[in-house]
Amino acid sequence: MNYIYSCKTADGKIENGIIDAPSPDAAAKLLSQKQLFVLDLRQEGDSLEKKGLNLDIPFLSKRVSIKDKIIFTQQLSMMIKAGLPLLDAFTALEEQTENKYFAGIIHDIAQDVKGGKPLSETLAKNPKIFNTLYTATVASGEKSGKLDEVLERLSDQLQKDYDLISKIRAAVSYPILVVTALIGIMILMFIFVIPKLKSVFADMGATLPLITRIILGISDVFSQYWYVLLILILVIYFGVRIFSRTKKGRLTIDRLILKTPMVGSLMKEIYMTRFARTMGTLVASGLPMLDIIATVKYVINNRVYQDAFENISTEIESGVPLSEALKKQKIFPAMIYHLVSVGEKSGKLDYVLLSMANFFDKEIENKTSNLATFIEPVLIIIIGAGVGVVVASVLMPIYSLVNTI
Repeated sequence: MNYIYSCKTADGKIENGIIDAPSPDAAAKLLSQKQLFVLDLRQEGDSLEKKGLNLDIPFLSKRVSIKDKIIFTQQLSMMIKAGLPLLDAFTALEEQTENKYFAGIIHDIAQDVKGGKPLSETLAKNPKIFNTLYTATVASGEKSGKLDEVLERLSDQLQKDYDLISKIRAAVSYPILVVTALIGIMILMFIFVIPKLKSVFADMGATLPLITRIILGISDVFSQYWYVLLILILVIYFGVRIFSRTKKGRLTIDRLILKTPMVGSLMKEIYMTRFARTMGTLVASGLPMLDIIATVKYVINNRVYQDAFENISTEIESGVPLSEALKKQKIFPAMIYHLVSVGEKSGKLDYVLLSMANFFDKEIENKTSNLATFIEPVLIIIIGAGVGVVVASVLMPIYSLVNTI
């Protein structure tokens, strides 16, 4: 596999080229053996500039994607491992980062580091980019003196999260597209097509079936009172948003999500994956257990689980083992606290947790593929039923008129 590199030589000159290696780490090691400090390293063909793409869109310019953070974390880890001073590493990252907004953030980080601030502290100034998990993991690396290893584990964590999000998006994008298109077509029919048929039915003078009268009534609402519907939709939307920002509202909505058929089961698997992988990464980084629980609580964006982690934190503070504290919270599967117990006894808790995360990853992959398989025929039935009702409402008066004649 070929990797394009940009390196600094011992006398300070920049050297660019291509190196063949099985992985980015192997390429970095080969370059460091040649007394070269890695400034930029990427697989051949990955560069957007090489492909002639310019993604500097104003609307998206102030945005840092997960992919940007993965590349940043991987390259920072490789540079530190290759022996490049931290300040020089940030200077190199700023120069080679294609996202101009992110490059500005990296510049500010470099200035803070130059001023003597810890890296974790300056990263925490940008919580929308570097969340609690990221900064806590970096802080553990600084304390242990193994920042390169911690960053490598963190990049793996980010990559897993990216893969998980991609799988979920792939599973739900098609159904959302189809449902949105169906709703749009039905609204257009109710506004433009059905009203014209109403005058035709009136000229026929026949008694309209119930289903036809219902369709015509819905059409009247859409065509004459659309602004009322729009206001109602906006009121419901903002009402739900305001309600969800209250503690009680957030808890109610999160409980409903977990109880929703199929979706709730999938979300539980996702939460367990994040819990296991995040905790495994932080345990391996040497962070204290109470700090780990405090970080994991915010990684899972569900109030039901956040309340459970607050209870777990209280239990651990009073001397209860993690496995027992998990067992007392009924929302965790039995497999979780049994395996955590094994990890505690064997001293390999990080390995057990990361293995669990890989297991749940496979479960999510199976469920998302099954969900897509299940949704397709359901959508066909819904579309067929919707079209059938509209067609029936149009044809039934015509058949009634024919029978009368």
